[in-house]
Amino acid sequence: MQKIRERIQSIKIFDYLWWGILLFGIFLRIYLYFRNRSLWQDEASLAMNLVHRSFGELTQALDYYQAAPIGFLFTEKFFISIFGPYDYVMRFFPLLSGILAIYFIYRFAQAHIGSAGLFALAITSVSWSLVYYASELKQYSSDVMVTSLLLFLAGNSFKRKTEAKDFFLLGFVGSLIIWISHPSVFILGGIGLALFFEKLTRKEYAPWGWILGIGASWLLSFGIEYFVSLRHIVADGYMIEYWRKAYVPSPPWTNKAWYIKTYFYFLDFAFHNASPMMAWFVIGLSSLGVLSVSIRNRKVALILASPFVIVFFASMLERYPIKNRFILFLVPLVFLLMAEGFYGVYWLFSKLDRKFSVILTTSLAFFLVWTIFSPTYVKVFFEKPVDIRPVLKHVAENRKLDDIVYVFHRTRTVFEYYAPFYGLDMGNVVIGVSGEFKEHSLERYIDDVKGFVGEEGVWYIFTEVVTGCPNCEAEDTQAFYLDYVNEYGELLETFNLLGVHGASAYLYDMMP
Repeated sequence: MQKIRERIQSIKIFDYLWWGILLFGIFLRIYLYFRNRSLWQDEASLAMNLVHRSFGELTQALDYYQAAPIGFLFTEKFFISIFGPYDYVMRFFPLLSGILAIYFIYRFAQAHIGSAGLFALAITSVSWSLVYYASELKQYSSDVMVTSLLLFLAGNSFKRKTEAKDFFLLGFVGSLIIWISHPSVFILGGIGLALFFEKLTRKEYAPWGWILGIGASWLLSFGIEYFVSLRHIVADGYMIEYWRKAYVPSPPWTNKAWYIKTYFYFLDFAFHNASPMMAWFVIGLSSLGVLSVSIRNRKVALILASPFVIVFFASMLERYPIKNRFILFLVPLVFLLMAEGFYGVYWLFSKLDRKFSVILTTSLAFFLVWTIFSPTYVKVFFEKPVDIRPVLKHVAENRKLDDIVYVFHRTRTVFEYYAPFYGLDMGNVVIGVSGEFKEHSLERYIDDVKGFVGEEGVWYIFTEVVTGCPNCEAEDTQAFYLDYVNEYGELLETFNLLGVHGASAYLYDMMP
């Protein structure tokens, strides 16, 4: 098996493939970053905290139901303090994290999986979720970077001849990284298990003092970070209740359908494809990958597989939701296990015919990469992003002194963040208030509209209108809300760049 691996690895063309794929992944992230879409609600909510709070105030519970690691917040605040509160500035750290994540995956895959790791690097480079979050003002891109960095450092600590500097670097970086990424504790837990079992089975391995010292430094750092910041998030009852359906059922066997639904959510999020065929490919290759890497390299198997088990128990205790962006940090681990699964497929079929095995695995890998890349290609190069800034500029330039500006409740934080740039933070501005339930939000909106009756000019600003429209498609949501305005007013002007899907402004005469 080792001779086969070395023979393939010796082909020089693979060196060009590694770097070509790496650079293409970096290009996709930079290209999307420079498209400079406007912040959406969740980003703007975090931006409001970053702009209006001091470093010390960022350690407290954040406004607008936001939560982020204190190290991430401090990094963002540092850039804002130097370069100003601009979109490019606030998204720079996520972009840098996205680029570094690809690089560390490349280093780990090349060193510990071999040529089959090209598949892991390829889908890491072109996965829409990983590309997208590399230009979003949230901590999820840095979560992925932290995962890949810890994998790389752990791999160095499991070399045949371990050195004190590798352990020191793993311990020091791990202690710092806890402050930047909350799910880093799951990856560190897996690395800790691997270190422990490696020492038990290899007496000549690194001294116990090194291993215990690393563990102690991680625990101490986590304890301080928990006291300073994390306890505020853990104690947030709203967050726990909001993500109630994303926690593992307790007891785990009480809701079997939850696992199927969650798995398909994951497929749609990580691969942008939740088809039954993709479901079988992912679970088959990942399972084979776990088996293959367990036989070939037990410590790497523990590093890649154990975080899933730790996250499972954390979720069962309602300490971590398993859904969408919260599990983005696990996506590279799945990609690496699938790559190892491809190596297992190659090794099995090479016993019959090596050429056929190469053709089979290469074709299958190319098919999966292309399937994953296709939606990314469309979204990066052809899908027009929602941008509220031209809408706000238009309203600012065309509203009269007595005009009222009404902001839909879902647009609140986006408007509040951008309004000062266009002078819309002054004058007669009314911002809608959301209710506890969708029905309450709709009732408040209708009351607001009725309250404008008798006004000569009212600008209604909408964006991210994706809910609250009963029995209608997503593209009909703005029309649904405008129907209530049409009952009391006359439409005078529309400014809409992207149709009903994007940001819009409507000027109404509300005189009866």
